[in-house]
Amino acid sequence: MTRSMTGFSSVTGTNKSTNFTIQLRSENSKNLDILIYDQLNNYKMHEKIKKAIKKNFDRGKIRISIDYDKKSSYSNINIQKQLSKFSKLAHEFNISPTISISELSDIANKEVVSDQSSDKSIKFQLKLINKGIKSLINSQEVEGRNLTKDISSKLFNIDKLKKQIIRKTSVYKLSLERKYKKEIDKNIPNIDPVEIKRDVSLALDKVDIEEEIIRLDSHISELGKIIKEKGPKGLKIDFYMQEINREANTISSKSKDPKLSDLAIQIKTYLNQIREIAANLS
Repeated sequence: MTRSMTGFSSVTGTNKSTNFTIQLRSENSKNLDILIYDQLNNYKMHEKIKKAIKKNFDRGKIRISIDYDKKSSYSNINIQKQLSKFSKLAHEFNISPTISISELSDIANKEVVSDQSSDKSIKFQLKLINKGIKSLINSQEVEGRNLTKDISSKLFNIDKLKKQIIRKTSVYKLSLERKYKKEIDKNIPNIDPVEIKRDVSLALDKVDIEEEIIRLDSHISELGKIIKEKGPKGLKIDFYMQEINREANTISSKSKDPKLSDLAIQIKTYLNQIREIAANLS
């Protein structure tokens, strides 16, 4: 399935007393870049996330944001738990130290960090990540289908322009041949007909675009097949856009007919639009 390189997904889940929100965003990039924003900076988990991303994506910039929110009731219980431990130690050693709420909160938060870095918590977060990856891929596939349809539509218009070029080229060549013969007859009286034919043929060769049209037709046909293929195709499309652009440039420069040059310019306009779209395909 063809995918766009842009997409978004968001998943949420609760593990014990922690609410997790995980968001994945993908952007256009020639390489695969993975950026992870994690409040706990759990690098052990980051490596597992990167492995899951590499398994499902070949190109693009993937941003993963992991946010967690402890339920207030849990925080209060945790602070009370730490305060109870502190009081027990003070009583045991017969001392009367003081401790602030913020200090107790810091102690409790360290326990939270430890809890969220546990193997069970990592496993739960990776489960959410994989769910988010599936959702992201789905959004990319939907966008990919729309982009492919747009490319097909523009390629169809290029093919129509190519057919117009073929028709106009035949008419143009006949008109040019008559013009050359007339000029030769006028400027060189009593010239051998064989020489007229040779001179006209040489003149027409300089503006002949038959080879360019054949290559243009071949590239358009091949591109149509690529668009129907499954899997990544953005780079392939870009390659054929360059080839078609080269033929359109040659047709425009060799042809002395303004109408043919105008058709070639129209082709180039569609090519630029397709290249912009293809740049967003994987």
